[in-house]
Parts: sequence; structure tokens; C-alpha cells
Amino acid sequence: MKTPLTYLVCPLNWGLGHASRMIPVVSDLLKQGHHVILGGDGDALQLLSNEFPELPTVNVPDIRVRFGHKKMLWNIMGLVPKILYATIREHFFLRRMLKTTAIDIVISDNRYGLWNKKIKSILVTHQLMLKLPKLLKALEYPVHLFIKSLATKFNECWVPDYANKQNSLSGDLSHKYKAPRNTIYIGPLSRFAQVKAAPVDTFYAVVAVLSGPEPLRSQLERELREVLLTTQIPALIVQGKPDQEIKYTTKDNVSTVSHLSSKELSFILNKATIIICRSGYSSIMDLEYFKAKAILIPTPGQTEQEYLTQHLSHLYMSVKQSDTKTLLPTYLQA
Repeated sequence: MKTPLTYLVCPLNWGLGHASRMIPVVSDLLKQGHHVILGGDGDALQLLSNEFPELPTVNVPDIRVRFGHKKMLWNIMGLVPKILYATIREHFFLRRMLKTTAIDIVISDNRYGLWNKKIKSILVTHQLMLKLPKLLKALEYPVHLFIKSLATKFNECWVPDYANKQNSLSGDLSHKYKAPRNTIYIGPLSRFAQVKAAPVDTFYAVVAVLSGPEPLRSQLERELREVLLTTQIPALIVQGKPDQEIKYTTKDNVSTVSHLSSKELSFILNKATIIICRSGYSSIMDLEYFKAKAILIPTPGQTEQEYLTQHLSHLYMSVKQSDTKTLLPTYLQA
């Protein structure tokens, strides 16, 4: 048996997707006998800690993502300096951590500052280019070059997608431009791939799994509940709040729960007739795993999710959040 190594696994705290796709990575490392330290911040770290309560954790500060402006362009512009600052801060955080903690390998999901020349560093990302709003479209290639320069700081860049563009789930995001020389396409990562489902007594025909920045997450939750209550369909809304106690509440045909373990959620999703979720890439990978019928509701103005909805329109139905109340009832009966 190979000598066990110590890994630091640290995802971005932007929704729950980056953390959820690290679950199969951590599971695989543990099966191989390695030691794992969970890094991160906020809900992302909480999700990983809920899944692996026996593992040590370290808080690696991240930015707080909240879309307060109605114009998404201004939200994105406001995030740029915060992201650059966070990248520099986490780079020096890792440098300090290595002085007191023995780490052999870092696996960083979309946190571009977590590399160090003294150890092996692996970046996980499906976004080798960014889909930008129309007014910034001309900057897409320069931004790709910048991302490429950051990715090459790492020993390896793992892209959780198929290498063949024709089968690609991420499309342009990882295939439009020439990938960094250290890129390895590792195939889709789903948190449910290595999970043994835990049976749940109640059947839900419709399951809505929420995540993403506020206040848009809460707005969508309210709109979905309003629509689902007008139907007779047994439905469950998973709020995506891993920091809260797991507790079901039910009104008529609609139940709500703060969050669920991967084992319970796997069983519920596998039995569901239809899944409703954001079109974030990690959600797409989960749908690919289940081969599920789904309705995608992209976060308004989030260009990556809007692109993925369009790219995968041959596989999934989609509704704009602004049309949830008018169009979703029809889609649920389809």
C-alpha cells in the first residue's frame, strides 16, 4: 500500500455546487487510505463537514456573495475586486498554514490562490472561460487568458467534464478555447456517484433543490411554494441551508426541509418524477448521473447558468425565474 498522504480539499463558497462536487473526491481519497483536511468557508464548509463529521476542518476565508443590485452587470463588476483580493489572501493563508500543518496536496475548487510551489496543487474548474454580459462580450478571450495564467500556477487543472466537446456538459465553458497545458478532463463529478441511498418513507413526485446567492434563492423558494400549492402534486422543497437543523414542515401537498444528507437526497431524487433546480454546473452533473427529467431555472442574469440552460435545451426544460408563476404549472403537467 502506498504511503498515506494528507490532502487539503477546499471549495469556493458560492452556492453549494462547488462543495457538493468535492464529496466524491473526498470519498475516493478516504477509500484510498489518505488523510483529508476540509477547508472552506460558510455553507460550503458546513456541507462538507455534515457529510464527513469525523474529518478536521479549517476555515479559509472567502468572499460573501449576495446580489443586491437589480442589474446583474453591476453585481459582477462589484465582485471582481473582491475576488482578486480573496485570491491573494488565500494564497498567503496557505503559505502560513504550511508552516504549522503538514499538507502534501491541495485540491482547490475554483479558489485560484490556493497553490504553493512547495507542494502539489490541483485546481478543479469547469470554467476555463467566462460567459460575460453583452456589454463585456469583447473581454471574454482576455479573461480566458487571465484564467489560463492562474490555472498554470497549479500542477494540474482538473475539468469535471467529458474531453469530447460533442458530449460535453459544459460546452464553451471548458472547450471553446485551448485549455491550459496541465488540463486533465476527469469526467463529471456527482455527489451521489459513491453514495448508498438511504430509504425515505415519503414519496415526492416533484423535488425542488435550491441553492445560490441571496436574495434570489429566497425569492425562488417563495414562488415555487406558491405554484406547488396550487397543484395536488406531492412536492418537496430542499432549501439548501446546511447550517440549519434538518426538520420537515408540511403545508397541504408541499413539504419543506432545510437540507438533507447525500444518502437521503439520493433516494428522494432517484424516485422523483421531476426535479426542479438552478442550472448551476454541479446540479447539471447530478442530473446527468440520475438521467433525470428536470426543469432548470437559471439565476437571473447569471450568464453561466443562462448559457448552460441553452446549451442543454435538448435534455432539459427551462423556465425563467420571472415566468415561474405563469409557465411552471404547465411544465409540471407536461
